[in-house]
Amino acid sequence: MAGFLLALAILPGCASHTVSDVQGYQQWFAEKENPCRTSKRVGDMLISMKYLPPEFLALKDHEAAGGKLSYDSLYNNYKHSVTFLMSFVSIQGQEGEDVMYKDLSNYKEYLERNMTLNFDMESRVQLKSDFGSCYPVLSSMENTYGLSKGRDVYLVFSSQEEAYDLYKQPYWDLIYQDDIYQTGILHFTFQYPDIKAKLPEVKL
Repeated sequence: MAGFLLALAILPGCASHTVSDVQGYQQWFAEKENPCRTSKRVGDMLISMKYLPPEFLALKDHEAAGGKLSYDSLYNNYKHSVTFLMSFVSIQGQEGEDVMYKDLSNYKEYLERNMTLNFDMESRVQLKSDFGSCYPVLSSMENTYGLSKGRDVYLVFSSQEEAYDLYKQPYWDLIYQDDIYQTGILHFTFQYPDIKAKLPEVKL
């Protein structure tokens, strides 16, 4: 009996464990070799890409609303899109450097960088797979209120059209052409079947 249960637990498509809150999901994200995270280091810049499953986004909004918003309804809204969190961190020195000011010489350059990270990342990142390629329909930089020297940018890709249902693709290759920190062309590759097989099950 024990052997049967062990075999069932490792079948493809079976969740490895369950979570009931955002903290539990964040702990799963933090696990070593988590398939939802990948990063590239070029010089003193560390640029990371993190896939945010619709289950996690729905759970996060459900908790933020104090449980007043239905998890299932939130999930149904998020399941038609694919969301990533792109992070920029400078690892120069012990404490790092604020990436908003890195290698800038005047306030005008700061304003241009701020505008780019806030409103113009859609043209700099594309997602490729077997169907072809597409660009984000939405991007936004998270406000850190001066509490962090790094910056996070949300990237949202539509997955509503049958012609390029991203959740039916074997892989996602996100290509970032970096003219902000001059790190070149970076590839962040995710194997979605592997991610799907390891996603935790949400049980409220």
